[in-house]
Amino acid sequence: MRNASIQWLGKLVLLLTVFGWGCNTTQFLREDEAFLTKNKIVFDKKQAGKLKNKTKLSDELSRLFKQKPNSRWFWIPRQYFYYVSDDTLGKSSFGKSVSRFARKKLGEEPALFSDSLARLTAQNMQYYLQNKGYFQAQVKYFPEFKARNRKVQVTYHVSPGWQYLIDTVIFVSRDTQLEALLRRISPRTNLKPGQPVSRDLYEAEVNRITKYLRNHGYAYFYPQYIKNLQALDSSQARVKLLLEVVPPPGRSSHRVYRIGDIYVYPGYSGFLEDRPRKDTIVGGVHFLLPENEFRIKPRTLLNSIALTPGALFSQEAMDNTIRQLNSLQVFRIVNVKYETDSLQADVLNFRIYLTPNKKWEFGLDFDISNTNRKGPVAGNLIGLTFTPSLQSRNMFRGAELFVSSMDFGVELALFDQDTVSTSILNTLDFKFQTDLYYPRFVDHLGLNRGLHRLGLLSDRYFNRLRERANSNFSLSYNLLSVLNYYRYNLVNLSFGYDLLLNPNNRFIVNHFGVDFLAPTTFQAFQDILDDNPFLQNSFTRQLITGFLFRDLTYIHASPANRRGASWYLQATADLSGLEIWALNRLFNALTDRTEAWTLFDIPFSQYLRLELDLRRYWTLTARKSFVARFNAGAALPFGFTDNVPYVKQFFAGGPIGIRGWWARELGPGRYVDPITQDRRNRNLFYQTGDFKLEFNFEYRFPLIRPFNLFDTHGALFLDAGNVWSLGFSPDEETNRPGSLLSWKRTYDENGEILNDNLFLEMGLSAGIGLRMDFTYVIIRLDVATPVKNNFPDPLRNNSYWVDWEKWSPSRLRWNLGLGYPF
Repeated sequence: MRNASIQWLGKLVLLLTVFGWGCNTTQFLREDEAFLTKNKIVFDKKQAGKLKNKTKLSDELSRLFKQKPNSRWFWIPRQYFYYVSDDTLGKSSFGKSVSRFARKKLGEEPALFSDSLARLTAQNMQYYLQNKGYFQAQVKYFPEFKARNRKVQVTYHVSPGWQYLIDTVIFVSRDTQLEALLRRISPRTNLKPGQPVSRDLYEAEVNRITKYLRNHGYAYFYPQYIKNLQALDSSQARVKLLLEVVPPPGRSSHRVYRIGDIYVYPGYSGFLEDRPRKDTIVGGVHFLLPENEFRIKPRTLLNSIALTPGALFSQEAMDNTIRQLNSLQVFRIVNVKYETDSLQADVLNFRIYLTPNKKWEFGLDFDISNTNRKGPVAGNLIGLTFTPSLQSRNMFRGAELFVSSMDFGVELALFDQDTVSTSILNTLDFKFQTDLYYPRFVDHLGLNRGLHRLGLLSDRYFNRLRERANSNFSLSYNLLSVLNYYRYNLVNLSFGYDLLLNPNNRFIVNHFGVDFLAPTTFQAFQDILDDNPFLQNSFTRQLITGFLFRDLTYIHASPANRRGASWYLQATADLSGLEIWALNRLFNALTDRTEAWTLFDIPFSQYLRLELDLRRYWTLTARKSFVARFNAGAALPFGFTDNVPYVKQFFAGGPIGIRGWWARELGPGRYVDPITQDRRNRNLFYQTGDFKLEFNFEYRFPLIRPFNLFDTHGALFLDAGNVWSLGFSPDEETNRPGSLLSWKRTYDENGEILNDNLFLEMGLSAGIGLRMDFTYVIIRLDVATPVKNNFPDPLRNNSYWVDWEKWSPSRLRWNLGLGYPF
């Protein structure tokens, strides 16, 4: 047997050797060709020690390479597949298809050294450095030929010289009024002393000046009126600069404009329209109506027009007008134009053309989705949903958007553990939802106005609220039945606003909200509740309320920087029962009582729930990326309650969490639920906690494009985390030993570990994933296994790491879902 193994190994080595010799790509080269194998950047030794951020500068210069070496597929150069796929003469159609596949998916066009491209790269590097303030920079290239294997390595020798810094900046203009204005705003300049004399800072300053002037009456001011920087004198790499703004051709000054008449054309159908219109003036604005009445209330349109007759021209006011009118969603096209008044040269008249959208729209959708249900018993479920919807634009002639929809769905357990039952049908779901969106900010009980008067809301934020926020009234009903376990009715009523501060920042606030949860349990789940007082207390009828403040979500998504990296942040605060608790306490103090209020024997939930989701995205290449995610949360009961409703607690595991465990399988802490150890149980994972900590890391890379129909991507990921109890329930340690959050190891009277350091109790899983991108939908399949458990193994010296000798495929967790997990 051993001799056979040695012979087999010898044949394999021989095969790889022959194949590797056959992959020699130099045989395809002409006499005057050579492969580029490496680009190298070397800084002048005399100057390298004086450079700041040399590593960063080297990275920026490396992005300017005009040609790069070929990569490899395992040890095989990718240009090999490119060359061999060319020879299709005499091949069958199948052979030609294989060749095309090899070239497209495995091959790369050969990176042949080009002296002209190397010269262009050196020139671009030199220009780049000069635009960074290295005015005396020089870049030379030195190709090193290896005649034996026909390869070239190019070294770029960089001599940056001094980086010139700004000493002072003088703003001048022959337009004396404009020059005085420039000097007044000069303290906010981007060209500050000590900064490098760079093209980026100059362009930022040009944009700043242009934006300021166009927002203060200079309607026809453009960047070309700002000349390039001029150096007056320099000493020790410090430069005194001159920035000049020139007047328009043939004139001595720029003109300041005011807003004249504003003409609004509701119901506009096109530029060739010749319908007679009636001129009606409302609030100083001319409305040219094609009919005798307004289809949209004029006050609604006036609230969306930020332009004011008699005020200075403002580009920002014009942009806000376009944005706010578009946000009404009742107009398909919004077009704003201005022209100089025929009698007053410094007055601009505006014409706003509004092309209406359809009022009624009926939709019918079929959706496949991951289920991240808030109910207790949940495995890895795929939801199939049928959704008819109806929406009406301009419901009450105030540009209100009315949306009503019904969801009929089922949820399937495709990848759950072994079970006695053969049915994969897990859940029946019905939901009815109605939303009414107001195209304006409705101040709930004057709360924001009061906060603004008290100085708790800034002028800027309060003004943005009135200008940009949209209010929303929502009513929904959800009937969800998890077969054989439980059924619940959930009614939700809420009112709040959505404010897009800018393209990167968003606030979603619900001031008023009431949730009523009424569960009904079946015997299989009732047996679990009887043995678990913690779950019994939290899985009851609940009233979740907020009358002044219900919840707040802040979302920040930063644009990608020059390296392709970006941030995403979502922070949520959820508060229930604060007003009820305060009134209840006041009433009890006045009447000398102690009981908590109820409504029809339904208790009011009182808790504060905080959650943070922070992500960092790195774009490594055009199709490769790396993502890191940090997720943490805490749910704290207060007042007359000692537990948080089950639907508001945290859980670990599942397709968008720690993928080596099913949803609600992991934790809390080092606790292991004995019920779920029986493989005959199905979807019985229900563990939750008051505190959550989770880390996710994922590397994404391209794969093949099967049959040229869709793209596939792969993923390697590592997930870590857990949930813990904060000990609000008095019987928590007895019911779920080891579940409490702890910063250090503690022991019971028998010397057994009671609680451990939270980082030791974090589960760790690793896995691989496949993403199939069909353009409109991405189907995701992830498979993961635990690497480190959340509990110690007393038979292995209390080690938390998985015993790989006992590992079996049953430890694998398959997660099927849509889109990326984060």
